[in-house]
Amino acid sequence: MKHSLNEKYFVQSVKNALKILKLFTPKTQQLSVTEIAILVNLPKSTVHRSLKELVAEGFLIQEEKNSKYTLGFSVLALGGVVQSHKELYLEAEPLLKEFANRFKLPVHICVMEQLHVVYLMREMGEIPMKLITKIGRRNDLHCTAEGLAILAYKSKKMIDHVLMQPLTKYTPYTLTDVEALNEEMANIRKNKLAIAKDTFYAGYSSYAAPIQDYTGEVASSIAVIAENKFISDSQMEREIIAAIQKMAKEISELLGYYE
Repeated sequence: MKHSLNEKYFVQSVKNALKILKLFTPKTQQLSVTEIAILVNLPKSTVHRSLKELVAEGFLIQEEKNSKYTLGFSVLALGGVVQSHKELYLEAEPLLKEFANRFKLPVHICVMEQLHVVYLMREMGEIPMKLITKIGRRNDLHCTAEGLAILAYKSKKMIDHVLMQPLTKYTPYTLTDVEALNEEMANIRKNKLAIAKDTFYAGYSSYAAPIQDYTGEVASSIAVIAENKFISDSQMEREIIAAIQKMAKEISELLGYYE
C-alpha cells in the first residue's frame, strides 16, 4: 500500500510539473507563483514545491529582479511539452479514425492551456471540407463547445477568473453574459455535453464531451467541429452526440478513469 501511495504521489507530481511547464509560451514568458497557482488550480504550497523541483532541475529559472519564473535551458530536453502531452492520447487514435470514417467529419482532442482551448489532435473525415481548426491553434474558451466542455468542470475560482477577462463577441450568437455562461456550464455538467452553434464562426457548429483522467479531473475534450450543412438533420445530430459521449468515456478509460 505504501508503495502504491508513493507511486501515485510521484505521478501526480509529474503531472503538476507538466501543467506548469505548459503555461509558458512565446507570449507568456514570465509568471509569478500566484499566477501559476490560479492557472493550474492548485494550492500555492503545492505549486511552490513543484517550482522548487523544476528550478533545481534547470527547467525553470527564477528571476532575481521580480521573483517570477521563466523557462530554463533544460526544457529543450523535453522534446516539446505539447508532444509529451499528445502521447497520452495516442491509444485513442483508432477511436478518432473510426468516428471520422463513419460520419465523414473531423474530430478533435482539445486541452485547456492558460485561458484558451488548444487543438492537440485532429482526425479528418474522407470528404474534403473547409476547416477552421488546425493542430496547435488556440481559441477562446467561452465561444466553443470544446472549450466550455473543459472549463465547466474547473473550480469556481478558475471559472470566475476566465469570465472576468474581456469576452469577444465573434457572432450575434456568442455568449458573453457571465450569468448566461454559468447557466450554460451548469447544463454541460448535467449532460456531459457541450453544443455551440454559430458562436465562433457563422455557419459552423461544435459538439464536445469532457474527457477525464485517472484522478477524475476533466483533462481534455473530444469535439466535432464542422459546417452546419454537414450535420443536416436531427437524427444525424443525435447519432453524432451519442458517438462523442461514448468516445469520451472510452478515452477516459484509456487514461485510467472508470465510473
